[in-house]
Amino acid sequence: MSCCCSKKSENELRICGAGAEYVKKQREGAPKIAILCCEGGCAKGEIARVAANKTAYLFEKNNSVRVCLGEAATGDSGFIELLKSAPKVVAVEGCFLKCGTEIIRKRFPEFNPDILIASDYYKPKSDYFEIYDIPTDELEQHSNSIVTEIRKAFFLNESV
Repeated sequence: MSCCCSKKSENELRICGAGAEYVKKQREGAPKIAILCCEGGCAKGEIARVAANKTAYLFEKNNSVRVCLGEAATGDSGFIELLKSAPKVVAVEGCFLKCGTEIIRKRFPEFNPDILIASDYYKPKSDYFEIYDIPTDELEQHSNSIVTEIRKAFFLNESV
């Protein structure tokens, strides 16, 4: 099985082929609202990640671009340029730590997104940490409520 990413030596660019193609396609039209997410490994991060993906890939596909956090922070496939050229950047953070924003600031210190802290908008039935501890129906319920909040705050009545 081959990988979509390429890097031959420490001095060469780190490029994800699939990511570079996605960036190229997204740059063909007018700049879109960029959606970034913390991608955290806990239940809060998972809820935020699912909500960011649903927003970008289902509900606001024509108005948004989904940014790969890892690539934007470390790679050369173009995601950091999408962040820099976006008319608005929305960081969907799982919790108050705002790790996605802080990770990008290591590479792009003047990064100043609009931040939505997902965990401010729902009350879990339990204090989950591991992503597979949260029941699928609860994950869906919370992520859907976050999608609604993202769309209300950043997309509805927006001209992009």
